[in-house]
Amino acid sequence: MIRIVLVARHQLERARIRTTLEADHRHRVVAEGVPGQECDLVCRSRPDVVIVSQPEEGAALGALKRITEIPAPPAALLLADRLTRDGVRRLLRLRAAGILHRTTASRHLPWAVHAAAHGGLALAPGLARDLADTSAEPAGAAAEQARAQALLGELSPREREVIALAGDGLSNPEIAATLTISADTAKDHLHHIYAKLGIRSRLQAARIVWQAGLGGLGGLGDSGRGSDRPAGNPGGHFPSVICSG
Repeated sequence: MIRIVLVARHQLERARIRTTLEADHRHRVVAEGVPGQECDLVCRSRPDVVIVSQPEEGAALGALKRITEIPAPPAALLLADRLTRDGVRRLLRLRAAGILHRTTASRHLPWAVHAAAHGGLALAPGLARDLADTSAEPAGAAAEQARAQALLGELSPREREVIALAGDGLSNPEIAATLTISADTAKDHLHHIYAKLGIRSRLQAARIVWQAGLGGLGGLGDSGRGSDRPAGNPGGHFPSVICSG
């Protein structure tokens, strides 16, 4: 069951979205409210996904900033009417798990929520095309790597070791054994890393490690694990779940 917090200005819109989501019994709306209440609703309900519907991308950006300030924030799915390429890029830099147009969101919300809850990226069709075009440009890949490296620069040396091992797929006990620390300490390090980077899963951590070009500990030390990057993903891009049609 995917737990959802729903934020929208009008009660009628919230009711319409709730009906769409709960028609799929894998989804449950656990709390709802109006813009500005995101943090309180999330802290009280601890959802897997928060959906925020705002007419303007600037308002959606403000809501996402508030959500990312919450420790271990949930995946955030944004709905907006007017979206620009620059605005979408800013939302993605803040780790939006999905961006949809409000007018067509109802047909995509069920699968988009499922994708966001499991570490994917759900985008409206036109936005997906823009992202694909940008990703195909070498300059875009370089900028992506620079952003990932800047994020890792916010971590302590020990935290960088931990995230590199997590990116290589090691469990908490395996990380603990490699670094000669306790499993509880490894778990605490990961919680701090998630909070600093605004992420909520090992998949997202691995994505940042790959984007930064570290290839696990192959980029941080001499373990040689950097060769374990999954085949078929040479650029280190996490496979996005993107709306079609």
